[in-house]
Amino acid sequence: MNQEYFENRQQVLCLKYQPTNINNYRQQQNCQPQNENLTNTLMLAQRIFREYKQNKFQVRKVSVIQQQQQDKEPEQKKQKTTIIDSKRYQMYSNPKNAKVKLLNSTANNSFYTKKSTEKYQQSPIKPKTAISRAKRILPQQISITPIESLGPIISAQSWCIINGKNGQLMGGYNQYKSRQMASITKIMTCWLALKLTQQFQLDLDNTYFTVPEKAERIGGTTAQLQSGDKLSIRDLLYGLMLPSGNDAAISLQHNFELYKGCDFILQMNQNAQDIGMEMTSYSNPHGLYHEANYSSAYDIGILTYHAMQNLQFASIVKTKIYFSEIEDKFGESKEIFWENTNKMLYQGFRGVKTGITKEAGPCVVEFYEDNENSYIIVLLNCRSVDHRWQDAIKLLDWIRQ
Repeated sequence: MNQEYFENRQQVLCLKYQPTNINNYRQQQNCQPQNENLTNTLMLAQRIFREYKQNKFQVRKVSVIQQQQQDKEPEQKKQKTTIIDSKRYQMYSNPKNAKVKLLNSTANNSFYTKKSTEKYQQSPIKPKTAISRAKRILPQQISITPIESLGPIISAQSWCIINGKNGQLMGGYNQYKSRQMASITKIMTCWLALKLTQQFQLDLDNTYFTVPEKAERIGGTTAQLQSGDKLSIRDLLYGLMLPSGNDAAISLQHNFELYKGCDFILQMNQNAQDIGMEMTSYSNPHGLYHEANYSSAYDIGILTYHAMQNLQFASIVKTKIYFSEIEDKFGESKEIFWENTNKMLYQGFRGVKTGITKEAGPCVVEFYEDNENSYIIVLLNCRSVDHRWQDAIKLLDWIRQ
């Protein structure tokens, strides 16, 4: 009984014993009895003590490192400031130094005091490159219309105002730039037809032309003419200018060339040169797209000034509605109703011509006259059909103020 009590007491002492130094621990090992069960118990106690001592040492070691990091933290803040999970600041890195650029001065952070923000508001040092790059130039929006001191803001790419009394230029924008003019071409076609009629001493009402097959096949705007129709020169001119009939233009060209032996297109270009239309070329009588059929706003204004001197021309272009009696190829009579495409005739204007193609855009030439002055307004390549009416009114109000 005494021996078992002694062994149990030794086991308890080994489990709870924590030696203060290594010598005592060795002496304790020497005093232990040589029993197999006690030996296992001692080995377990030694293992527990070793793990305890090792864990205790590691805790102390970590705490020392943390203390060192806390001591070095002020020095690190002086060398480099890093902001994590913030979109208000951007880091510029450099092999030798690093700075933080303040991008938003409204950052609500107590760490950024007035002194700290002033410190980092300096421009960042960018890394040097082997090739010096030129400063990037961003594209700027260029206005397509002049400033208000030179004219109102309108949508037309080219425009001009001609004095209807003397033919002088009163204002414009890109007025000398050549571009497609669509059915504005018919101003020259009509004016030349009237000149040839006078030159060959033809009666406008009693001279009849026949519509050729190629006139019926022509596309675009039409006067509803059919192959074999017979109508007077006057009716052809109204069909040319009011509904902007391409078939009427082909009919005029065909008959003058067939019966009078003249080159109609050549005569159009010759007339343009005679009145000083230096930026103009004609390739057809109707204005459908062709690369050699172009003009400028100023040239069209000069042409309109000369054409309006012809009383027959001025009477045709101011007509709103016209009825024509036509004899078809079977000898039967039919009536055709034409309405002027120029809606500004109902707004006090007195002519002259509209035009539109995909390449030329909406175009219009307007003539306005009051008791004292008269104006010719030319608009090429407007933003839309409605914009050309608005642009014409803006230019008229501007020139009259």
